[in-house]
Amino acid sequence: MKLKQLKVRPKKILESSPCVVEMGALFECWAVSGIDDKRCQTAAKSLQECMAKPGRKTKQQNTINYHLARLSKHL
Repeated sequence: MKLKQLKVRPKKILESSPCVVEMGALFECWAVSGIDDKRCQTAAKSLQECMAKPGRKTKQQNTINYHLARLSKHL
């Protein structure tokens, strides 16, 4: 029996946003004091600063498909 192609689907990894803490603080402030309250400006400003930072997106390399393709020649 010979297989034409072997391939493994990569697992989907859920990554948390880097600004989750700031967003949670802003939502909490809104829940306590209302959306238009002036006291929430510091939380909103910190969230804006966090969102303005460039995100680091690193692609994770899945090498198992490379090895499966290489070994499929010998099966």
